[in-house]
Amino acid sequence: MKTKLLLTSLPLTLSLLIVACSDSSDSRPAPEPLLARYVLSSTDSVPEGVTFDPVARDFYASSLQGASITRINPAGDESLLRAADNRASIGGIKVDADRRLLWACATDADGMGDRVWVFDLDSGDLDTEFELQAISTGGSCNDLILDAAGIAYVTDPANPNIYRLDRDSGEGEILASDPRLADVTGIGLGLNGIEVTPAEDALIVARFTPPAFFRVSLPNGDSIEQVALSGDALPTPDGLEFVAGDLYSVANQEVSRTRFNADYSAGTVVIRPYTSGLSTAANAEGRLYVIKSEVTNFVIGNPLQTPFEIFEIALSDFDTP
Repeated sequence: MKTKLLLTSLPLTLSLLIVACSDSSDSRPAPEPLLARYVLSSTDSVPEGVTFDPVARDFYASSLQGASITRINPAGDESLLRAADNRASIGGIKVDADRRLLWACATDADGMGDRVWVFDLDSGDLDTEFELQAISTGGSCNDLILDAAGIAYVTDPANPNIYRLDRDSGEGEILASDPRLADVTGIGLGLNGIEVTPAEDALIVARFTPPAFFRVSLPNGDSIEQVALSGDALPTPDGLEFVAGDLYSVANQEVSRTRFNADYSAGTVVIRPYTSGLSTAANAEGRLYVIKSEVTNFVIGNPLQTPFEIFEIALSDFDTP
């Protein structure tokens, strides 16, 4: 009888152990939630660029004054990937999460012109440097995007060029150049934001003035076509970011959503007003975040309206009448 009771109770004991193990794994602490708003501690950095690391779940903010790169964790705690040295300024930045790198558009005060710096995310060390003037005379950098292979595509605000940079080979080249991408202001306000389509068969690049989007075919950049836009008039586009298949464009105190057709040759624009001083955006776990950087006031010499912030824009804002 004792043996029978032991054997009869064994399946029940195993079941209880399985349930206990399952309950134990389910009790692991949930990831720290992302906040809706991050107020930055700096009062003078002018953090033009913002990007998000989906692995460590950190935001990064660049600096036009001092060239610092600040890391902000989900709780809002700050640390420095690169300390300010007042030797350069850093604009557009992008994380390569797979390779644990951060790419940055930098203007160095040593007179050597614009460069693209690639930093190791773990150590903060400079991993690779591209001198754009070695690719094209007067080459400059406003923003950049990475494809799945880790290739970077860079916009030149002073020249009608898009550069292709390969960290593995250390080589860079002009992917595409077209007079329609030129700066008509004479003060470096030509090409600005850049994104790669979800299928990676094209780039969408923003011309700041007159405001426009262009579709540049990949992998060779041999076809450049202006995107036909309807709906609201596109504001002067700065940073671009794809979220849930739509392209969001930041323009100082406005954010616009462009919903494209299947081949990205046309799109419909919806604009919403927000606080002034916005410059770029980041996709963080399917949520749209923008950075209040005060770039416009900084450029024209007006007082900076602080604090600098990274905050979420509700995607539902663009669906309301």
